[in-house]
Amino acid sequence: MVTGAGGFIGHHLCQDLASHGHEVTGVDLHFPGNVHNRVHENLSPVVCDFRDAKMDPLLEGIEVVFHLASAHLQTGVPDAEYWNINVHALRPLLEISLRRGVVHFVHVSSVGVYGNLNAWPADEETPCEPQSIYGETKLAGECEVTKFARESGIPVTIIRPAWVYGPGCPRTAKIYRALLKRHFVFIGKGSNLRHPIYIADMLDAFRLAMESPAKGVTTYLIAGEQVVTANELVDTFCRAFDVPRPGIRIPYWTGVGIATCSEFLFRLIGKEPPISRRSLEFFDTNNAFDISKAKKGLGFHPGYTLMDGLRDSKGWIINNSMKQ
Repeated sequence: MVTGAGGFIGHHLCQDLASHGHEVTGVDLHFPGNVHNRVHENLSPVVCDFRDAKMDPLLEGIEVVFHLASAHLQTGVPDAEYWNINVHALRPLLEISLRRGVVHFVHVSSVGVYGNLNAWPADEETPCEPQSIYGETKLAGECEVTKFARESGIPVTIIRPAWVYGPGCPRTAKIYRALLKRHFVFIGKGSNLRHPIYIADMLDAFRLAMESPAKGVTTYLIAGEQVVTANELVDTFCRAFDVPRPGIRIPYWTGVGIATCSEFLFRLIGKEPPISRRSLEFFDTNNAFDISKAKKGLGFHPGYTLMDGLRDSKGWIINNSMKQ
């Protein structure tokens, strides 16, 4: 079972597992348009909130759960809902999983639990200092899962993905679209570090985690080989898609003011703002990670550079952006 199966990563994961011969149940509140007409024969998409009682019969016969569903970066979601979805709803799901005989629970967290790194590269033992409600609740969710696993004995693997990009990723398409239309505004110096991982490498890591012997609680950071600055990331986009580099750059604190006003105005009309204080993490947060544990423990070896991944995604990104 994959929860959050309608999202960018969850949708790819369902299709990938199904193509490798696994019977997959994908659960989400929403799926991409017409998904029921084009899914793999081994995949059964189910519209359902993972907090609903009907999850109990859905877990009958399930051996592995990939839990990706979460409240993420939506600005209109109250903090209480982040805590409900990302933390408090975990124990009931784990209890059902244990009762139904699940043999491996893969909990997908985030490198957002670290916040803005003061020293890098970080590893699984680096202290976490989240800087957003998302990071705070994802860290609390890890603690909830760990506590239950130690009490019950159910094997748990915690995955912390870095910045995942590729076909189907709205953030990937948004960057290209802004660059293409010359709407991209660089905020700050651009010297902060970003650590991308291409979706194909991320899927390899998921399968390796599922197939590795599970015992107790194990946490893995999953990222690509290449760490880049925000400047280098944008420059790679420009070279991959042959678009001009952005010509507008504003100070970071000016960007904070614009983001704050944008959140307020778009909240009045009930829409997601084009820029928010949380999305500004792209321009000021340092992400750089040591994936040695995943290499040794899972045999994980990412194969895509940022340029490789963007070129592989190029067709989808261009076609998708033209529809916007």
